[in-house]
Amino acid sequence: MTIPSTPGMAWGPVTSLGGQLTGNPAVAPSSDGRLEVFVRGRADNALSTSHQLPLGGWSDWENLGGHTLSGDPSALRTAARRIGVFFRNGDGNLEHPWQTVINGTYGAGRTLVTHIGGDPVPGLNADGRPEAFFRGTDGTLWHVWETTKSGYGGWTDPGSLGGSLSGDPAVATDARGRFQIFFRGTDGHLWVTRQRDANSGDWDSPVSIAQNIGGDPVVATNADGRLDVFFRGTDDALWHLPQSDDYNGWAKLTGLGGTLTGNPAVARAADARLAAFHWGGGHLWVTEQTIVNGDDWSAHERIARDVGGEPVVAANADGRLEVFFHGTDHAVWHIAQRFSWQTAGYAISP
Repeated sequence: MTIPSTPGMAWGPVTSLGGQLTGNPAVAPSSDGRLEVFVRGRADNALSTSHQLPLGGWSDWENLGGHTLSGDPSALRTAARRIGVFFRNGDGNLEHPWQTVINGTYGAGRTLVTHIGGDPVPGLNADGRPEAFFRGTDGTLWHVWETTKSGYGGWTDPGSLGGSLSGDPAVATDARGRFQIFFRGTDGHLWVTRQRDANSGDWDSPVSIAQNIGGDPVVATNADGRLDVFFRGTDDALWHLPQSDDYNGWAKLTGLGGTLTGNPAVARAADARLAAFHWGGGHLWVTEQTIVNGDDWSAHERIARDVGGEPVVAANADGRLEVFFHGTDHAVWHIAQRFSWQTAGYAISP
């Protein structure tokens, strides 16, 4: 059982959503703003989901049927206002089921690619078309994209973007509407490749922008539009690399301390400050920008114990951040921000 944080701290207790999962959960908002969580079942490797209820609380876990996973799922809401789920199935193929109606149930979906080498990570083009990125069985970065933003499943054949990956990529859209994809190379460096123009099929060659990377990167966007990349260093501390003010280069690589067990999760709160969460020493920790777009960060603060996996974070319809993680009891646990106007202060989700 997960133990609440020490009474009197700025962070409230955590609560369980139940279920039994393997790996890490995924979360995405439905069109009406209610969050939906997806997991790989511990007993059957099946895809299951639970969602927020309109009057508060969460639904029972639902097996989405016929899907067997061999990795962690990812999810996002598309321009068609429906959630799409992406995962590597038991045969090593990239599968993509999606909501058949807005805020509704899921269909069988389709196989987008056969035989991929890692977990897929989706993103949205500037025109709203979803695109999925993944490490191929050859170790390079691949992508596949929807031909329209209708959400009805017309996808291209996969294409390679080069590089040599040692894990899964991170996806972001920059201030000019271009995808930028970050990954840890087999050389231990942080690499980036980007679209030459928004919605373009032309890409720059991958470029090394940092060294001594110990885990997969994650990326968030500052309030001023600058991307900020976070990762576990080879010293197991949290590091980050923001874009420079002109958006064309990268500012100073900075260590933020902490001791990470896995990859971090980062989101921008309603007050526009970035908050970075990580799993370390069996606990869930958070550090926050002290001012919007700033380079100073708070000390790491423990907000939960008995954590058994990497956190994921999403924003509620009212702007409050909510963090989900795999507990040591193999259930899904979560903690919600108390107020949307401040980063600190978390409480039980309604």
